[in-house]
Amino acid sequence: MRIRFTRHATFKIALINEHGFPLTAGQVIDAIKHPEFTTEEKFGRIGAYRSLDRAYTIRVIYEDDRSIFTVVTVMIVRRMRYERQHQI
Repeated sequence: MRIRFTRHATFKIALINEHGFPLTAGQVIDAIKHPEFTTEEKFGRIGAYRSLDRAYTIRVIYEDDRSIFTVVTVMIVRRMRYERQHQI
């Protein structure tokens, strides 16, 4: 499995860190490899979700092209918003 980050995804990780959420590329990779749940997104992309703490979850949007995963964007979302839909 090869994982690459778009320029936008790298920018988003840096931006999230600037806003006080310590997020690493390793956590993003872990969310892809071991998600708590996944969703189908627009344009055939996949959303992987993994809890960071009691309040927040990491949401990683990526494309899967023959075992090369391309991370498109990364977000920190409130856990309770997705907990109701997917029972984390």
